[in-house]
Amino acid sequence: MNDTITINGEKFSLGDVMLLTGEDEVKEPKGYILLVARALRNPLRLPWLLKEICSLCIKEDEQRDMRLSLIRVQVDAELKMNQDIQRFQQRRYVAQVIEILLFNDLMLAPREAVEEGDME
Repeated sequence: MNDTITINGEKFSLGDVMLLTGEDEVKEPKGYILLVARALRNPLRLPWLLKEICSLCIKEDEQRDMRLSLIRVQVDAELKMNQDIQRFQQRRYVAQVIEILLFNDLMLAPREAVEEGDME
């Protein structure tokens, strides 16, 4: 099985693109998906991609898909963390940074327990 896919002359991990799109077959991934795939391919390049990430204009109907893509990466990283801790910590970090930059918070962030006295 070929584990890379070439899109617009650039090679991407087929597994990453499938994870990001949530599809078993890759059709035509959106530009924002390919940007995240670039960051996942080499997490240490994330600082160089920040300007492009921050300038993304994602349509309202595509924002949910983008967020789900980032959540899939985080869940996948947690599930596979024992395979290669450094690699999957970096992948989770990339997804979390992008989610915070685009959505101002993390959907999967641990929440502090609310005590009964605090609810009043």
